[in-house]
Amino acid sequence: MKLQPCCVECLREKEIDRAQEIQNPERKKEYLKKVEEILQSEKSMSPPEYLDAFYQLFDGNYGTIPSYKKLKEKFNQLMLEKETWIYDRIKNSEDSLKTAIQAAQIGNYIDCIAMKEIKEDILEELLSDFECSRLDETVYRDFQMDMKNASQLLYFTDNCGEIVMDKLLIRILKEYHSNMAVTVVVRGEEVGNDATLEDAVQVRLNQEAEVIGNGTSVAGSCIYLMPEDIQKKFEDADVIISKGQANYETLSGCGKNVYYLFLCKCTLFMKEFCAEYLEPIFCRETLEEKGGVCS
Repeated sequence: MKLQPCCVECLREKEIDRAQEIQNPERKKEYLKKVEEILQSEKSMSPPEYLDAFYQLFDGNYGTIPSYKKLKEKFNQLMLEKETWIYDRIKNSEDSLKTAIQAAQIGNYIDCIAMKEIKEDILEELLSDFECSRLDETVYRDFQMDMKNASQLLYFTDNCGEIVMDKLLIRILKEYHSNMAVTVVVRGEEVGNDATLEDAVQVRLNQEAEVIGNGTSVAGSCIYLMPEDIQKKFEDADVIISKGQANYETLSGCGKNVYYLFLCKCTLFMKEFCAEYLEPIFCRETLEEKGGVCS
């Protein structure tokens, strides 16, 4: 996804906020100058890659990027406690696969990078009627058809807690397609509250599928930065599921058979998908055009 002017402004504002932690005025000015240099000189990068560049610049040089370990453990445990309740609703629905996708969409709310605060009351509200959430029926029919012939599924995760719903979606997919090989890709290093191998083990996602780290600290899925084994799995996959806005920002336009699941959390996505704030999106990569257009 190409960097848009509104993305530049959003990234700049985030770093201005971060710079408030720098006590020395000259050092603060120096940091913001370097941020501006990065924004002006690397126009080919996606928003998550810029964010990673800023993290690398700030951490250890001007301050410390905070750890989200406790927050991640909290939301992993919270969603584990809700797992049976959510799974029972999925299994008791008329279409368990559709309902599992809807649950996975709602899980994308647990995101501390896109939002300043994760509010449990809003999460509870979203979970209370996830079966009624928006799901594009045309894309869903395409997904069903693709899954019938799929032997290899690659699943890019996003956040902690959310991966409990990913686990349930994968379980349902395996019930429909028992011979399909499933590989789940999590972040290779700590970044925000994004899921890593440690989180996957905590929620027992590794008991449902092979789970591997992507080898990078980018809060997205930059295939060119990943190890060769993941790049091969990406090329060989019959179907790819991508969770979250950051994965969309880094994968859209790849020309592969990717299905995107996320909640709209910023004005650009709301405008692009004609959606309301926190409205779920289920779309796919347009294979005929490698321009990142979704249908």
